[in-house]
Amino acid sequence: MNLPAILFSNDLLWLCNLLFMILIFRAFRLANWRELFDNNQRFNALIGLGLGITIFWQLNAGVRPGFNFHMLGATLFLLMFGWPIALITLTAIMLGTWIYSGINFLSLGINGFLMLAIPIFVSQGLLYIGRRFLPKNLFVFVMFNGFFCAGFAMATMMLATTMVLLGFTGYTLSEIQYHYFIPAPILIFAESFGTGALSSAFTVAQPEAVKNFSVADYISGK
Repeated sequence: MNLPAILFSNDLLWLCNLLFMILIFRAFRLANWRELFDNNQRFNALIGLGLGITIFWQLNAGVRPGFNFHMLGATLFLLMFGWPIALITLTAIMLGTWIYSGINFLSLGINGFLMLAIPIFVSQGLLYIGRRFLPKNLFVFVMFNGFFCAGFAMATMMLATTMVLLGFTGYTLSEIQYHYFIPAPILIFAESFGTGALSSAFTVAQPEAVKNFSVADYISGK
């Protein structure tokens, strides 16, 4: 994650930047800012979680370019705020982190797709599946949309990153297996546990702060 620009051609980087900017523009058009600002609990949660995930993104580990690790928070932000605000907020956090770290902004698009767009939209798809086919109760929401979705989204992101590294860089599969796959289960579990714990805490203590959770659907009458 945090793939550096030196690994890729300029043509690929600029194409990814263009497509990612189109996606960000679409997110700004669809984001319900009035609903966010009118909901004090959700707005305060956005500020608090934004600061928290910024700190976690600073605490990354890695030994080779492209092989540094940190929690994403993509599934949690999707559940809490919906995909448009989740994508916009996490992109802003990425930009702030990169300014602090002195990372080349030319790789923003490719990292945005891999670290943010893929896990967010995978989680969005699983959220739809859960709503359509699974029983509507608090336990199912937390376990499926919190724990399982976060872990699956992280694993999907890692698989997509592996394909990009194999297809567009000089890294071999054995190098990726050694530097990327060995710590992968720990990172997947951490993302799953952190998202599940925080989503369960918010749904129990402040359900009105969770955009994709409904007390009427998941608690009342259960």
